[in-house]
Amino acid sequence: MAISYLSTSGIRNLFSESNQDNDDNGDKNSELNWFPAVEINVTEEQIARDYDHEDENEFMINKICGMNIKLFRLENIVLKLKDNEHENIIKAESQHSDLLPAVYEGEYILSQEIPLRNLKVLDLGCGAGILGIIALLRGSVVHFQDYNQEVIEMFTIPNVLLNSIDRKLIKKKAEFYAGDWTEFTQLSANKYPNEDEKYDIIFTCETIYNTDNQKKLYQVFKERLKHNGVGYVAGKTYYFGVGGGMRQFESLIKDDKTFNVENVWTSDQGL
Repeated sequence: MAISYLSTSGIRNLFSESNQDNDDNGDKNSELNWFPAVEINVTEEQIARDYDHEDENEFMINKICGMNIKLFRLENIVLKLKDNEHENIIKAESQHSDLLPAVYEGEYILSQEIPLRNLKVLDLGCGAGILGIIALLRGSVVHFQDYNQEVIEMFTIPNVLLNSIDRKLIKKKAEFYAGDWTEFTQLSANKYPNEDEKYDIIFTCETIYNTDNQKKLYQVFKERLKHNGVGYVAGKTYYFGVGGGMRQFESLIKDDKTFNVENVWTSDQGL
């Protein structure tokens, strides 16, 4: 097995409180109420929505290596949320969290022509879902996972449907999950217990910044990636304030001696 990862130089000084809740692991586990892992179904109402006549101000178009990816504007979604039930997505947006599009990572996937057709892909910590959307458009079956259920329901699923050529097939081509990574690993193993049902590729972006939570993330790769699968991990070399980063995560992987590690892309420009 091999984990190939993308690393970026520089530091990050903005964090999502909702994401931080997921990442403060270690000795605090007994004090926190983790969101349970759940599968979220796409509704018939969502599938029937007339995306061809959406107001252009509702979404933006990201041109990535010749592929146009449409994404709903998160700030518009937040403006429509008036009650406390959705405070997690409001916090995440207000602090510019990992919901933002993974444009650089998408460019890498497309520019390197990574084979995706007829593969099973996990977009882990998906946020906007841009990596999974690229995989869908290139012929993969994709599972999208994010800690916050509101993100999946109000942001990820609409983005996927906005880019789907045939939305009637979406239930066969995509699945959506929310909740804690440890519980997601178990849920996935229960639903898909066989080796050939695991993931061919796992993508994750900006999920390694908290050292206490890296073991959780690593277990998803270790337990849910096929023996010949590949994981792509994108993140900063170092994150200011928490001590995490690509080098620390790389050491965790090497110490376990389960995967091979290769640095496939670096940049000295912040994302």
